[in-house]
Amino acid sequence: MTMPERKTRDSNMELLRLVAMLLVMMVHASYRALPPPTQEAIANGPVSMFLQIAVESFSVVGVNVFVMLSGWYGIRLRWSRLLELLFQVAFFAVLCMSAYYALTGTLPPSPYLSILMLHEGDYWFVKTYLALYLLSPVLNAFVQTATQRQMAVTILSLFAFQWVYGWVFEATTWLRAGYSLPSFVCLYLLARYLNVYRPSFTKWRPRTDLCVYLAVCAMVTVAYFVLKRHFNLGGVLWFYNSPTTVVAAMFLLLFFSKLKFQSKMVNWLGISALAVYLTHSNTPLGQYYDLYIREWHDSLPRFPFILHAVLFILAVFFGSILIDKVRVALWKMLTRIKE
Repeated sequence: MTMPERKTRDSNMELLRLVAMLLVMMVHASYRALPPPTQEAIANGPVSMFLQIAVESFSVVGVNVFVMLSGWYGIRLRWSRLLELLFQVAFFAVLCMSAYYALTGTLPPSPYLSILMLHEGDYWFVKTYLALYLLSPVLNAFVQTATQRQMAVTILSLFAFQWVYGWVFEATTWLRAGYSLPSFVCLYLLARYLNVYRPSFTKWRPRTDLCVYLAVCAMVTVAYFVLKRHFNLGGVLWFYNSPTTVVAAMFLLLFFSKLKFQSKMVNWLGISALAVYLTHSNTPLGQYYDLYIREWHDSLPRFPFILHAVLFILAVFFGSILIDKVRVALWKMLTRIKE
């Protein structure tokens, strides 16, 4: 069993890539930029807090979906692609650092270390994904040689281990609520299994897949609201390795996999989706993404705040993609010079 080469990008999955990145931005807007929900905040403003909890619950799947997209097709390790990824990270690190300097007149501590992602807070997702990328030949070899039953048992065992020690009891630090390579490996193998073997539940109607995603996220919203309001609990429901997060991401992936269409524009945008993360989650500059959203939240009524936040998120989203097209052109020029 070998992985077929993709001659053209599937626009339905490229659209999912863009949606996943928008969901990541919404997660950061609702949880990173705004104060987390507390019992006191819920008591003082139940409607506002319920809406904030809903945004987080419906969008927390974004990271998992992004990883599962790689698993759906299977990563093909190419050193040229790895170098391009590292160039993309360095390009945006330098760009964001320059923008930060223009805004503040100072550089962040150890800027060269930030460009190399050597600070703990620098692009955690990229560093974990790089480890997955380097491990992918081993994972692909396992998929190609294992039987369906062996693969299913392995995936279920890994998820069970993760849920016991990294979710229910949080008995390890290296699983870190899904911020870890083992979590990415689980998601990667799950998506490969879904695409390769197509178990019966993957053949449901697209509408059913979407309803499952919506139902799981709605359940998480209500459960978190009740647990937080009455028992000051519920945070684990938003972990990336939470069963509900994994299931919701899986069915959102299945829904988009059944939407068959082709769009050059969607494909063109999808190529640069990672750039959105590299701008709004940059260590020195990302604080301004949070700051503006927090200031609007504190100073504006609910609907003007939502309008400001949505327009700002879309501006950062499309602006980052357009900037990345400069990076793409520059990389092509550099590779031509090398040749």
